[in-house]
Amino acid sequence: MRRFFRNPVWLFVAIAFTGFVTQTSYGQAGKSLIINHFVVDPDVIEGHLVVSDVTGKGGRVDIWFYDQNGVLAGKTSQIIPAHGKINLDPQRYVQQKKLIGTIRMDSREVITGQYWQFYKDPSLGWKNIAVPAAVAPGATKLVCQHFVSDPTIESYIVIADAEGTSPTLYVEFYSDQGELAGQKRYVIPRNGKLSILPSEAVGGKKMTGVAYVQTEGGKITGEYWQVSPGEKYQVAHAMLGSAPEAKVMAEETLLRIQINFDFDSDKIQKRSYADLAEVAKAMNDPRNKSFRYEIAGYTDDVGKRSYNIKLSERRARSVMKHLISKCGVDASRLVSVGYGPDNPLVPNTSEANRARNRRVEFKRLSK
Repeated sequence: MRRFFRNPVWLFVAIAFTGFVTQTSYGQAGKSLIINHFVVDPDVIEGHLVVSDVTGKGGRVDIWFYDQNGVLAGKTSQIIPAHGKINLDPQRYVQQKKLIGTIRMDSREVITGQYWQFYKDPSLGWKNIAVPAAVAPGATKLVCQHFVSDPTIESYIVIADAEGTSPTLYVEFYSDQGELAGQKRYVIPRNGKLSILPSEAVGGKKMTGVAYVQTEGGKITGEYWQVSPGEKYQVAHAMLGSAPEAKVMAEETLLRIQINFDFDSDKIQKRSYADLAEVAKAMNDPRNKSFRYEIAGYTDDVGKRSYNIKLSERRARSVMKHLISKCGVDASRLVSVGYGPDNPLVPNTSEANRARNRRVEFKRLSK
């Protein structure tokens, strides 16, 4: 485990021309929407899909119902009245008596959507809930801002395939203090969904924390659900997109993203390709075309300085080569260098701090 932290499979990247990771909004309006989780169980649940017109034009909405394995269970086309809405019972459009899955919607006009779920047993009324639809096409990265691992609480992270690509997921679970508590790899069925249990991912440890989800190809949408039978509540909240976007990076001054490498290697993992593509777009933005950039690699202070210098050099050089060969950045605009453990962002006094110090920085140079 110590070696894992010394030579991590990922590095944070600080980019001198941007400020924040973007936060794609979910539960808002769009022409393509996804309900990440719905249930058909006629004896237990009454479900409703509500879709509303936004533009005042109304029009046709095409709707597909998939089970959690990505199998099409039913479809329909509906007309929304101008300034109005439709209210559908998903049970009517699927053949199975019981079903858990996702709902996909496409419209020529901008719409909003919600999924309402009511329990027929009055004693379970505390579980009634409404969840807004996610706006497609989603993101390559999501952040679950809060999760709970506790044997008295049912909690799960729902992730849906937003593009029909059956993406591979890498999920990292951190404590509130920023310590890595668990890592898992998953594959979502095409057009399907996954329900990830934080308690299993962290080995049953009782804790709260933050979870980060990243794909290797394809985009996703997601939610976090939490149920407490003891306190009688059920809540769900949308997960925010956290992938960098070129249009934001081109305007700001500082950004830290995640670059993933194979273990003790300078080979960039495919799940970082989308982020590097956005970095390249920002570099090639007309506002930045006259700038050159230094790609600087850094490590923490664990291990021999000479080894860390060489590893940081190799990884910075690998990032530079990728930007040139795969993303169309002019080689004359880039230079790579490795600084090893020098210039730490924070003192190397904990594993969480060391993780922050392991990074690659893109520094904008003078024109």
